[in-house]
Amino acid sequence: MNMREKTIQFRLWAIAFLMLLLPKQVAAYTDGDIVKHDGIVYQVVKASESTLSFVGTENKTGAITIPATWSDDKGTTFRVTKVGGNETYKCQGVTSVNLPEGITEIAYSSFTDAELETLNIPATVKTISDNTFYRVKKMPKITVASASTTFSDDGHGALYNHNKTQLYAVPTDAYMTADCTYTINPAVEEIKHSAFISFPQNTGIKKIILPPHLKKAATDYPSFAQINTLEAYEMPAGATGDYKVDGGVLFYKGKLVQYPRNKQDKDYKVPNGIKGIDLRAFDAVRQMESIDMNQVTKLGVNSLFGCQNLKTVTLPKDLEVEGTAGAIASCPKIKEYKTAPGCVNFIEEEGVIYSKPDKSKVYFFPPSKQITDGKYTIPSFVKEIEKFAFASNQNIQELTIPSSVTTINTQAISSFKDLKKVTFINPSSCSKIDGGAFGWNYALKEVTLPSALTELNKIFTSCSSMETINVPDNSKLKTIKNGALQLTRNLKHFNFQGSCDLETIEDGAFQNLDKLEGFNFPKNVTTIGRNAFNGCKSMATATFKDDAIITTIKAGALADCGLTSISIPNSVKTLEKEAFRNCSALTTVNLSKNVESVSPETFKYCEHLTAINVDKENTKYSSVDGYLLSHDKEELILFPHGKASEHFTLLPPSIKKIGNYAFYECVGLKNVVIPNKVEEIGERAFSLCKNLNTITFLCDHMIDPTKINQEENKRSFDNGSAGTTNMPTNINIYVRKERLTDYQNKTFYQNFKSTHTSFIENNLEYLPVSENSVDLLDVKNTDYTFVVPETVEHNGKTYNVNMIGDYAFQSTSANVHEVVVKKNVEYIGAKAFKTNITADASTIENVFFLSSNPTKQMLSTTRFELDETGKDYNEFASSTKVYVKKSQLSNYKTEWDKKVYSTTEHKYVESTKNFINQIDFKIPGINITHKYGTFAREFDTDFSEYKKEKHICDMGAFVAPISSITQGSGDYGTSTYMVRMTSVDMNGGAANEYGYVPAYTGVLLKVLDGEKTPADFYYTIGEKDDHTYTISHNMMEGVTVNPHTVTTGTDPIYVMSVREGIFKKAKATINIPVHKAYAKIQGVPAGAKVMFSFDDSSTTGIDTIDAASSDNGTDRAYYNLQGQRVEHPQHGVYIHNGKKVIIK
Repeated sequence: MNMREKTIQFRLWAIAFLMLLLPKQVAAYTDGDIVKHDGIVYQVVKASESTLSFVGTENKTGAITIPATWSDDKGTTFRVTKVGGNETYKCQGVTSVNLPEGITEIAYSSFTDAELETLNIPATVKTISDNTFYRVKKMPKITVASASTTFSDDGHGALYNHNKTQLYAVPTDAYMTADCTYTINPAVEEIKHSAFISFPQNTGIKKIILPPHLKKAATDYPSFAQINTLEAYEMPAGATGDYKVDGGVLFYKGKLVQYPRNKQDKDYKVPNGIKGIDLRAFDAVRQMESIDMNQVTKLGVNSLFGCQNLKTVTLPKDLEVEGTAGAIASCPKIKEYKTAPGCVNFIEEEGVIYSKPDKSKVYFFPPSKQITDGKYTIPSFVKEIEKFAFASNQNIQELTIPSSVTTINTQAISSFKDLKKVTFINPSSCSKIDGGAFGWNYALKEVTLPSALTELNKIFTSCSSMETINVPDNSKLKTIKNGALQLTRNLKHFNFQGSCDLETIEDGAFQNLDKLEGFNFPKNVTTIGRNAFNGCKSMATATFKDDAIITTIKAGALADCGLTSISIPNSVKTLEKEAFRNCSALTTVNLSKNVESVSPETFKYCEHLTAINVDKENTKYSSVDGYLLSHDKEELILFPHGKASEHFTLLPPSIKKIGNYAFYECVGLKNVVIPNKVEEIGERAFSLCKNLNTITFLCDHMIDPTKINQEENKRSFDNGSAGTTNMPTNINIYVRKERLTDYQNKTFYQNFKSTHTSFIENNLEYLPVSENSVDLLDVKNTDYTFVVPETVEHNGKTYNVNMIGDYAFQSTSANVHEVVVKKNVEYIGAKAFKTNITADASTIENVFFLSSNPTKQMLSTTRFELDETGKDYNEFASSTKVYVKKSQLSNYKTEWDKKVYSTTEHKYVESTKNFINQIDFKIPGINITHKYGTFAREFDTDFSEYKKEKHICDMGAFVAPISSITQGSGDYGTSTYMVRMTSVDMNGGAANEYGYVPAYTGVLLKVLDGEKTPADFYYTIGEKDDHTYTISHNMMEGVTVNPHTVTTGTDPIYVMSVREGIFKKAKATINIPVHKAYAKIQGVPAGAKVMFSFDDSSTTGIDTIDAASSDNGTDRAYYNLQGQRVEHPQHGVYIHNGKKVIIK
């Protein structure tokens, strides 16, 4: 070995060694999975070793390079060790492929449809399949790495084994003589399949001189010479061995084994003494029109195949039965078959060949036989349709198969020009149909299988128009074989029309049928194989019978489907890894009580899954709020990815451990709140959650870093190895104030982007739970009516207040009587509104909810089923009233209705801690005794509902004067001045709703059709609060949140006298009760009594309280509009001698 070879050998050893050092992740894929990367298609060879085979391209053309390794950026580093092995994917437009060292095998059907110019075989390649190149469109010039000890090239592009005794490939542009003759290396003893490929019709090799010591040539399909221009073979002088050439045709041991495709003879007679014609001996022959088989007694499958101009075939007298089935196929111009006189084993009738004597088998049906109306019924004496019998038929459009037929063999009814309909006469006896039997029938849309069929196996290959397959009632079908329908690419419906004996659906049976809409599994199905329905993207339903007996759903079985929900049958005990991987539409999964094993990767990449519900009587698992938990609810097994929220992501408060792979690759996860009992985080629990930026630890104690997995390739949080994101550098963590030092002192937590605690604004404590949301932790507020803020600012950043935490009001002052919860709040924690946690009591009398979208997830007790603990975690004390919108009352009562599961009664029963009787929409508190009152609220209100229900007490809300003080009288007594007023809807309120009062708007209420309000009068939360109202010219000032002390200023203040129902002028200082209003009126003369006149022409009077007396005699004094004497008036409006004057 020279120095160069030694250097290369060392390099190869080093590469192999480095491969061993690559990190091995827990397999995130299954064997056979298709993986696409950078425009190249791979297939997983061995998932446990992360090895791939290059099988095709998506959008790569020209010269491409296959990498030795690549990372999926999900923690898996792949090694490419193989080429080919999958005929589904192609390399169209590819002209060269650069293969890396590390490839060990080049398998069958590599480089399909590529037009390769060059190819280098790495030294690491140890195996090249016989059929490696049979799908390429152009054979490349091949070179072999000089360090290879397995293969070699000849310097002209041909590929051999190391000592050149085996020929694998000759380039399409092969070196040949001027007369287009190619001479094979004399050292060659064996020629592999598809060694010569040349599809051009007019240029290329015309003659091949075979090696003199040839021992084996692959003449069966695909033969060693796929050359459309080849006219003759030749053996050199002195050749030895069993291969002979006669008339340019190749023979072996008395059999004709290879007829050149472009041999110029139109009529050919097999030489005397030749008894057999081998498989594919006449393959795609171009010129021959007739053949005399002479003394031939033995044929093989497809001995004559695809001979485009062959018109007449006569079967020899002594032709044996064995091997004859399928011997002549896909020769479309044959109009009739004949038999030689005295033919021993076959009968010809109307040009069709049958078995002799009973015609129970049909062997050959002429493809060009004329068919009336395109409809043909197979005779009822036929029991078996042999291989390729009807293949390539040109005229049959509708085929009827009689009940007598029991067997249809391989490709028997394949490749019709225009077959549109196949009918099996019932009751059918057809129990066996072999692969490809109806294949390549591009016009066939629907077929009903025979009821006697027991096994379905690739019988509709490449039927591109096939949309519907029906399985009839009382079907005996037991097995759907591996990949049975993979190549029926447009199948939409697989219908069971009644009972069926189906037991087994093998691996990949329906794989990648992206138009299949659903599947209804018969009850006797025991096996759904790996990847059986993988890639059925339109498959919205998969249903099982109540009495199903299946026990395992295997890896990838229903992966990448269009399922929206699925109920796992009671019989299932095991859900294997990735069984439902990448079901992007899946939202709900229901697991039965018998499920015993669920892989944490079962629902990987199901990004819209929001609920995994477990039967309450399951002894292995449980579920809360759709999270999959251990039976004791202490370990989070699986987080449904669809529950990730922009605002906050909560976990069940009972968990102590976040399990292995619990959040694995949840790309939608941006934040998470770790509940207070968590002590441990398992391997790869948050791996590949590359968008996670906020973690809020509510833990009573810091989680010990030794309980957070930090082993290589098992890390709870990726650290950037193997192509992953360094997660801690992107994550801000928030912790309890009293735990801050603990976190700051640990190296593990120091790796995170930042560490923060809660903050306080306006006596309210908040804790961030995401980049844009906070949890309201503690309310030290004294407002009579506390309105939960919608947003809060801190350090220049605005957060949404989306949560009210557990025990949030336990430190709240007794001054707080009411709480208003706006639409921004999405979650309310345990005992949130109780001010006395120990006694489960509260000084909060009313809580108002403005949301029009109540959900079970809004409350901790309904979301996390806390009543099942037996303890009282109710958000509200029993004394607290809960008010909601009238239109939403039933929704609130439905969503917040609490039930617990009774293991003794085996059903849900009413919770003893239910509080829905505390929910109402009727808000009391309005008591008008003399027609008028004032009002203001922190939220929109509506005074029209009582009238709609009771038909009395029509209420109007008035706000604005039409004009200044004018003369006139009012409702009570007499007066000389009045103010005309209009209702709220005339001044910017809700259109045509004079009883609708926008939030924080002071109004004067008037009972329009009576003197007072009934004792049971109520108002409601306004339902038009999706609009912000701007009330113009309002002279009423509302008092909200707290009672308000008002000091008289420039304008006099008027308040309503409840006892008299009239406004009175306030003293210098007065206390206004909360939820009332007062009036500011300009231009009222001192001592004057003023009335309010409404737009309905009625008025109400105003008296003055402590007004200064005016001298109506000769007193020349000036008074301001509040009735106070002014000694030296300046510019303004005054009362002088009982008249209003203006001093400029």
